[in-house]
Amino acid sequence: MAVDSNFEDESFDLSEIEGSSDQPIFLYDGTKVLGDSGISCKKYDFTNPIVLSDADLSKLRTKSEQFTYYLAGHLSMFLRIEFNLELEDLTADLYSNFTQSIKTPSCVTMFKMQELNGVSLLDINSHLSATVVDRILGGRGSTNPEERGLTDIEKALVEDFNQIILQEWCKQWESTMTLTPSIIGSESTGKFLQTSPSDAMMLIMSMEASFGDVSGPMRIAVPYYTMEPVLSRLLAAATSEEKKAPRPPRWHEVYDNIPVQVSAEWDAFELSLRDLTNLDVDDVIEMDPSLIEKTKLRIENRTCFTGEVGLEGDQVAFQVNESIADAVKLIGKNHG
Repeated sequence: MAVDSNFEDESFDLSEIEGSSDQPIFLYDGTKVLGDSGISCKKYDFTNPIVLSDADLSKLRTKSEQFTYYLAGHLSMFLRIEFNLELEDLTADLYSNFTQSIKTPSCVTMFKMQELNGVSLLDINSHLSATVVDRILGGRGSTNPEERGLTDIEKALVEDFNQIILQEWCKQWESTMTLTPSIIGSESTGKFLQTSPSDAMMLIMSMEASFGDVSGPMRIAVPYYTMEPVLSRLLAAATSEEKKAPRPPRWHEVYDNIPVQVSAEWDAFELSLRDLTNLDVDDVIEMDPSLIEKTKLRIENRTCFTGEVGLEGDQVAFQVNESIADAVKLIGKNHG
């Protein structure tokens, strides 16, 4: 959700809304809500609408978690030290809000994807960048805690580090679209950045990085209009897969005590009508012993399983050897 800088992100009770006691309040689904229901509300700026739903952001968050996992491994090999990376958040916000949140000094890298329009930003804590330089030069990964901007030489040294991040970031989209990143410049503050309109919506991935004795934030901010072609394909494909995925069977507690007719049967033999009429008490009918292994378990007069009959203690038991899936599904539909 995009929130204006003058718009505090705070929650409040329905009772705090002026006139809420006199006017009916309804949820999105039309349900009427009482003022003392305990439901909390959140301010929303209608001038800056959400560009992605919570469900869409959740899908992207899963993809981003995979990205941070692989990136941490890649950077660990590059720096020859354990590099930890954790996804903090994935949000959408205005370009102006993002640039104002960049600390000074910082290490902001401007980059673009050759296949897409727009310029994106990689914001790395200056202390973190200085420690990367120390490690590249053979140090142990420790620096003076005083934050400062990088010199031109240090910026050149840290460029390979930044390039790995951008390449790994583009790689996560390769199943949807091949992207090629290229660095086009850098800044030490957000005050002079003018790579997008101030009201452009940005997708911002925030991470917390740590290695050696230092830790700090890393952020990747990409204009929504830049990523829209990729996201539309990705989310459309994800929705399509969800529709194709089989729904798990639903079960309700009310089903627990529903009686179901179950019987075990054999296709044993044929008798003529004369032999059948001559059957009497104590007569013995011989059957092939292999029939025991071909017992059919019928539920509501439908054969659902095959197996064999035997004894379990002093109880007659049936062991299931094979399931006739279509029949089981049909029984579920009839009773669901």
